[in-house]
Amino acid sequence: MPALKTARRFIRRVKRVCWSLSIFFSFGYQGCTTKETPQSADTSSSDFLYQYSIISALQAGVFDGNLTFGEVKKHGDFGVGTFNRVDGELVINLGKLYRIRSNGTVSEVADRDSTSLAFVKFFKADSSFTIQTAGLTLDQIQKKIAAALPANEIHAIRLKGTFAKMTTRAPAPAQKPYPTLNDHLARSQVIFNLTNTTGVAVGFLIPAYMEKVNVPGFHFHYLSDDLKSGGHVYDFTATQITVDIDRTKGYYVELNTNTDFGKVTL
Repeated sequence: MPALKTARRFIRRVKRVCWSLSIFFSFGYQGCTTKETPQSADTSSSDFLYQYSIISALQAGVFDGNLTFGEVKKHGDFGVGTFNRVDGELVINLGKLYRIRSNGTVSEVADRDSTSLAFVKFFKADSSFTIQTAGLTLDQIQKKIAAALPANEIHAIRLKGTFAKMTTRAPAPAQKPYPTLNDHLARSQVIFNLTNTTGVAVGFLIPAYMEKVNVPGFHFHYLSDDLKSGGHVYDFTATQITVDIDRTKGYYVELNTNTDFGKVTL
């Protein structure tokens, strides 16, 4: 059957990726597992990346949207994004939604709150491995993962671990008339230098050809296990880390329905 052959080819491919990662991380590799794919092909949207609005709109100053987080949760249990007025950073993990504000506080997100940009999916790891190597940097792990994965595919990635250092940011809410995102961040983002923190960084590895739609390359948001800190990840140094990778079949976009979206030049 074509579906069975496709599933078997995918399993072999995931195992090759897992093998490649084990070679790359041989200095501290602890084990890599793969999840067997059901024999019937998955034609539902659960293994697709869903996103509301596009990154170029946010960059141009479209800071408000009409999609509530109650609706966002219908499209995934894992993801990143922001809020209306760019009021903080969004982390979605294991179906829970959190906001990290510029004052450093972390709070659960109400269903009635709205987003101007969100990237979400239902997370199911295809491969996992653990590294115990003191001094492992964000740049090092990103290079190793990118080298082992197909460059033109989309992957959801979860990093769980203990971090000697973690640098994050969160923006303060913008005021109208809205500036561009770069101008707003230059004036209003707050940097957090965390130390000896344990938690999870969730995000995506996005192909370069999607740069007008999503954030190309790696994009992570962090949340500490004690729910006291987090934000958009700039850098980290890990002492121990577990990496879960979920290959995504594709993506679909819901355009921002706020009137500002129709007025901006993209």
